[in-house]
Amino acid sequence: MWGGFGFAVHYDVMEVYHLATGAWAVAYPSSDHGPMKKGYCGIVLAHFDSEDYLVIIGGLGSSSINTPKQSDAQYSAHGGCNEIDYYRISSDQWISPVVTGDRPPPISSFTLTPVTNNTAVMFGGNTDNGESSKLYMISFTKTSVDILEVPNPGGSVQWPKGRWGHSSVLITTSSGPHLLVVGGRYAYDVWLLDINKRKWKELINLPVNVPERFWHSLSVWSVTPTTNWIIEFGGRRNNYTSYTDTAAIELSTYMYRQ
Repeated sequence: MWGGFGFAVHYDVMEVYHLATGAWAVAYPSSDHGPMKKGYCGIVLAHFDSEDYLVIIGGLGSSSINTPKQSDAQYSAHGGCNEIDYYRISSDQWISPVVTGDRPPPISSFTLTPVTNNTAVMFGGNTDNGESSKLYMISFTKTSVDILEVPNPGGSVQWPKGRWGHSSVLITTSSGPHLLVVGGRYAYDVWLLDINKRKWKELINLPVNVPERFWHSLSVWSVTPTTNWIIEFGGRRNNYTSYTDTAAIELSTYMYRQ
C-alpha cells in the first residue's frame, strides 16, 4: 500500500501487509527520489526479468510537499501530476522509467487495470480540463513505459463519456480480455470494453444502485467458464452520502459479444 489522502494530509509512505503474520510493516526505500506525496493515483504490479515492480501513475497532491520533481513530468496548479514511477520491491528502490508515446496530462481519480504482467489499461480521470473519457494502452519494460492513446472515432461509434471516481475490473473470457467500467462522478452508467478489438459496449437495464455511485470498490468472481459475478461495495451517491450495501452483476457470455 502506498500514498493516499486523509484528514487534509497527503502521504508517501509504503506499507506492506504480511499474510503469514497478519501484520503491517513500513518499507523504507533505499532511494530518496520517489513520487510526490499524493492520493488518487493509479497503482499496478508489473513483473519482468523475474522481478516484481509497483508502477505508480499520476495522482493529486500538494506542490508544497513535493520531493524533487520528476524531470519529464508535468504538475498542474491544482496539485495534479502525471508522474510515472517504479518501485523495485526486491531492493526497495524508486526508479524513474523513460516514458514514450502519448503521456496523459496531470490526472487523478482514473482507473489503471492490469491486463498482463507488463501491460495495463487506463481510463477516465479528473484533469484541469474536466472529466476525461480517454483510453490508454500501457506497456512496461524494466526501464521504460510506452503509452498509446486509443482514439475516439466519434460519430455513431459507442464511447463512454468522461468520468472520475469510477471503478474498473478485468474480465477474462474465451473471446479475450474485457474491461468493465462501472459508475463514476457525473457518468452513472456501465460499459464493457473488448480490449483486443478496442470496442466499447454499454450495458443497460441494470438496477439503479449499480451505476449510480463513485469511489466504490469492484471485484470479479468467475462462477463458471461462461459466467462472472461482478461484486460492488460502498461508494458515494451524487449527493455525497455513502453507500453501505453490496451489489452484484451477473455477466454471461452473450454480454461480451459486440
